[in-house]
Amino acid sequence: MLDWLVSPGDQVERHQPLVEMETSKSAVELPSPQAGKVVRIFGGAGDRINVSEPLIVFEVPDNTAGIVGTVPKDEAPTRRVRLSAVLDED
Repeated sequence: MLDWLVSPGDQVERHQPLVEMETSKSAVELPSPQAGKVVRIFGGAGDRINVSEPLIVFEVPDNTAGIVGTVPKDEAPTRRVRLSAVLDED
């Protein structure tokens, strides 16, 4: 189950909570791995997202994309980053 704390177009900071997720065992907040602008969210409040499915896409400045970003291109000033849910399910 999801409860979004951000919307497309929002600017987020690193470690800012993006979404509250509820598993069969607990509720957790997933933080942003870095600062950027929310481009798209997947699923709505109360929807179920399976492990490894996309959760959010956001743009980050070119010089901060790092390991979470995509392969650099000469003409691309920004990168889009996709964060997927990876939950421990016992």
